Amino acid sequence: MIAWKLDRRDLRAFSILAVFFGVLIALAGSKVFSHAAKNDRINRLLDSRSCSKCDLDDTQLANANLEGATLENTSLRRANLTQSNLRGAKLTAAILSEADLTKANLSNASLEEAILNGAILKDAVLSEAILNGAYLGDSTLQNANLSNADLSDANLARVNLSNANLRDADLSNADLSQADLRTAELPRADLGGAVLQKAKLSSANLARANLSRVDLTRANLSQSHLRAANLGSANLTRANLRGADLTETYVGEADLSNADLRNANLSNANFSKTNLTGVDLRGANLTGANLRRANLSGANAAGVDFKTSRFCKTVMPDESINNQDCS
Repeated sequence: MIAWKLDRRDLRAFSILAVFFGVLIALAGSKVFSHAAKNDRINRLLDSRSCSKCDLDDTQLANANLEGATLENTSLRRANLTQSNLRGAKLTAAILSEADLTKANLSNASLEEAILNGAILKDAVLSEAILNGAYLGDSTLQNANLSNADLSDANLARVNLSNANLRDADLSNADLSQADLRTAELPRADLGGAVLQKAKLSSANLARANLSRVDLTRANLSQSHLRAANLGSANLTRANLRGADLTETYVGEADLSNADLRNANLSNANFSKTNLTGVDLRGANLTGANLRRANLSGANAAGVDFKTSRFCKTVMPDESINNQDCS
């Protein structure tokens, strides 16, 4: 009969193994408990439509009916909420980072100061939703309906809003730098004080929109519709407005230095006190345009017909002063 004799090193090894397997068992048990707890929270949410300050990360809630649900301060990171009904839901300060909300209904939902960075909201309905102060950086809102939505002070940097409906939306003081708004519908939208540096707005509809004090430095507005819009005191330095329609648009005291206005329709636009130094006006229509006190020094106006434009203390491309309409 062999007698087993354990020295101190053997005892130490067994102790380490026991601790190791004990930790593994504890972790497995914790994971099972956490999963069960999360399932309980999901079932409770679907039943009562209330789960404030809950951890619902990575949950599967596709096609869920959460109309009017209370989800304030709830974490829904990477959650699958495709085609879910969140109409009128309370999601104030909720975390929806990288969540999939494709075709979800969020109309009239409250999302103040919510975090939606990297979220997918393609074809989602957010009409009349409240998103003021929300963070939506790098999210996808292509074809989304945001009509009458409140996006004031929201961060929408690098967001894809191409072909989105933003009619009558409030985007005042929002950060839309490098955002993609190509072919977006923005008639009567309020963008006062917004930042749109290097934004893509080609073929966007901004008719009667408020763009006062907006920063559109190096933005692409080619072929955009700005008829009767307000661009007062806006910064359009080096902006691309080639082929844009600015008929009856107010551009007073704005900075369009070195902007591209080739073939743009500027008829009856108001450029009083506007900085137009170095602009390219070739092929532009300036019929009836108000250029009083505007600065056109260094502008390329080759072939431009100024016959019906109005001048008073206007600095012409050759730096001469035109006072023909001073009363």
